[in-house]
Order: sequence, then structure tokens, then C-alpha cells
Amino acid sequence: MSHDLYATWATTEIVRSIKANPSLFFNDSINSDDITAFANRESGRRWPIPDGRISANTANKDIEIAIELKRTNEGLHGVLTAIGQSQAYIHKGYNSSIIVVPDSYTSYSNPGEYIRQVIEQTNNDLAIGVFSYAQPDTALTSPFHGKLTCHKHVGFDINSTPIVAPNLSNSTNTQWAHLREGSSESHAFFKYLQTAKRISSNDISVEPEISHLPQGLLDAVSRISNSVSAINYLSFATGSSLHDIVWRYFWFENILTSDVSTLFSSTNPYIVLDADSPLILENGNNKKFFSGRTDSIKNKLVRKLNSGELSENEVWEAFAENIHNRAHSYREDIDSGLSHLGFLEDDGRPTELGYRFIDICERTGDYYTGQAKMILGSSILKNGDLAVLLHYFYKISEEIFSENTFAYSTENNGRYSFNKDEYLERIRNVLAYELNVMNTATIRGGRARKAFQGELAVLSKFGFIGERTNRFRIGNGLLINWPLIQEYLDFEL
Repeated sequence: MSHDLYATWATTEIVRSIKANPSLFFNDSINSDDITAFANRESGRRWPIPDGRISANTANKDIEIAIELKRTNEGLHGVLTAIGQSQAYIHKGYNSSIIVVPDSYTSYSNPGEYIRQVIEQTNNDLAIGVFSYAQPDTALTSPFHGKLTCHKHVGFDINSTPIVAPNLSNSTNTQWAHLREGSSESHAFFKYLQTAKRISSNDISVEPEISHLPQGLLDAVSRISNSVSAINYLSFATGSSLHDIVWRYFWFENILTSDVSTLFSSTNPYIVLDADSPLILENGNNKKFFSGRTDSIKNKLVRKLNSGELSENEVWEAFAENIHNRAHSYREDIDSGLSHLGFLEDDGRPTELGYRFIDICERTGDYYTGQAKMILGSSILKNGDLAVLLHYFYKISEEIFSENTFAYSTENNGRYSFNKDEYLERIRNVLAYELNVMNTATIRGGRARKAFQGELAVLSKFGFIGERTNRFRIGNGLLINWPLIQEYLDFEL
């Protein structure tokens, strides 16, 4: 098992330990019912990056905890680096950090106690906890359950107002990467990375060209906002960082092209200009934005034009606002997804893995098969921690169906049907409220999207799980292709 997998599992169990026994973390007397906490990951890649992250709240105070884990194969030297890294995370802005090391090394029998002694003698004022672990049991839903030993309580004082540095990356809502169907296509990832490579290599600071945009759209932006330029408004990017510049070039070159940004091709009656973007889908077709379906924004606005419900100025303004909002959501999916998968540095430049992905796509012209697919699929499972999500699915499903083979099944005239929505809701509740690897506040707030909609769609594209029509089975739940997953896990990134 990989270091990252161990770290993810350990973080999960530490959250549960803190909630079950708050004294492991707090100096104060805290009721476990007054603590909310979940395991997640950093949304960016600003160095130093912890192996795990826990976001907690109690007494209306947010607390961010960094996890540093060492494996036995990292050697005894890792014990010393863990001490330094745990302090660096606090310097970065975390409220506290927790060191997790093996119970023993061949050359040292009790590293957990050694670390405790060093910290207590040299810098006991820092809120640093120390745990050690025995060999995890992968037969368990939480493999580190019952395997952790606490050598030093964190010693966090809730009465000292927690201060998190403003440059600390925001936490995510789940322990695995943010991926969404329709916004995680390989060609779109490649084009964004290629743009980042070009911009960062040439140090381009000029703005992208937007003379191809229709005048009706530009005029609409002027009426909506005099203080923000059309470039910034339509791309939802007002900053001057490399991230912002790369996004603006990517947006206007690959999405908001001349035809895509034009509402209609003729008048009397108005006819929608149904245009393709340059982005290529896995089936070889070009991706569409703003048109292509009866409920697309262009289609709806043109119907209102023809009916006289709205004027031309009004539909252009509505279209501009839709583009503005779509740019925001698509950027969240693209650059956050690439960051979570290990393709983008925090400053916006491609990582070594990102350059490798660019290179293979440029050399082969192949974005969806071969090496490009192996790199992206392996990154999704390992860097994005989707392998951990699949492990949770498998173990939770085992528990469900060992108790009742026909759980979430309905019988009608001798034929059984599987209620996947109820099954997925059960999985989500276990992940949120028992394993604490999802943001429960987000779940309680409700959302229109179905549970795991994006994750399952992306996993299905790689064949890691069944296709939409063959994704679940009575007595089994989610169908998982473990041999293929192992092939991708064995692939060297």
C-alpha cells in the first residue's frame, strides 16, 4: 500500500478518535457532541503540503489540523523530518499538527515515545500530537481502527483564539479530489495545462484578444458593470496572478470563441447559433457550451426573443451574466481538479507530472487512450484518493449486504429492482457521520445533485466501475473492477 493511502486512512481514524475522546486534542473540557470535524485535503499545493488535513469546529471556532505520516520504508531518519515538518505546518498557518509514525522500526523500538520526549523538552508550547500505528487491517472499512496509540496529546487550548494564516489553502468538502462529470475531460485538462506551460514559459502579461466577441455581448457587459472590463467579467477573473492570466487565455481561446459567444445566426425569426467549442470529448465530438439542448441558455433566450418576452438588449445581458457564472463554475472544476490530481503547482505552473501529461498528449495527439489515459486514471486513484473512496464503498457495502442480501431491493411479482438512490444515501451517511470524511454541514444544507454523481461518472469513464446501466447489483451494491484498478495503481507516476 502507498504512503498516501496510509496517510488518508490514518487521518480518517484520527478524526474519529478526536470526536470519541476530545481530550486527545483539547486541554479544555469539550463535549464530543459539540465538535464537528472531518478529514479532507488541501485545495491548493502551497508548500509545505501535509499528508492529511482535518477541519474541525467547536465553540464557534474553526481549527485546522495537519497530519504528517511516516512509513517504515522511509527509514528512521523520517522521525526527525516529521518533527520539523510538524512545526512547519504550524508556521504555514495550521492551528496544530499531528505526527503519525510506525510503532517500531527494525533499528528503533519506540519512535513515538522518542518524538514525544523531543517535543516536550524543546518546544512543548506548540500544539503537536504524536501517534504511532500498528500494521493496518485492510479488511476493515477504516483500516487504522484499533491500530493507533497516542503518545502525546495535542494539548490545544480553545481559549486561545485560533488564528489561521490567510495564505492557508481552503479545505475541500471531501477527503478525495473535486471532480465533476462534464468538467473533467482529458482534452480540456490538456489544453489548460498547455496554456499554463505557454504562459509561464513566455512570462506573458498581456491580456488575451477578445475582438472576436460580438458587439451585443460587449455592450451588455458595459451596461451590467462599468467597473469591470469585459475580459475580466466574462472570464470571472479579475486578478493578475499567473492563475488568472492562464485562465483568461484558456477561456477565450477554448470556450468563448466567436460562434460560441454569439446568440443567434439570423433574425425574423431569431435562430440559435448552435456552435461547437474547440474542446474534444472522448467520443470524438466537440464539446458544446451554452447551446445544443432545448434547455440551454441560448435556446431559452432565443425563444424569449421570438415570443417578444425579452428585447435584444435584455437577452444579451442575461447571456453575459450566464457566461460570467459559467466561467466561475468551470474554472473551479478545471484548475481545482488539476491541482488535486497533482498536475498544477499552487502558483499556476504545471508540476512535473503535469508536464509529463502535456508531453505525451502533444507527441501522440491522443488524449483519451494509451499513456495519457494511464497517467490521468492513475492520478485520479492515487493523487485524487478516489481509490480510498472505492475502498469505503466496498467495505460499507460488504457490511450492508452481509446482514441482508436484498437490502435496498424491492420485489414485484417475483422480480427484484435495486434502489440505488437509497443505497447511495446510506453510503454517504456512513462517510459523513461515521467515518467523517465528508463535510456534514454541506450535506445538511441539501443539494440538488445526487450523491456521488460526479465521482461515479468519472470512475465509470475509466472502467473502474460499471457503466450507468450496469453500475449496481442486488446483494453487491456498486460494481467495482478491482483488477483494472490494480493495474492503474501499479502504474508508476
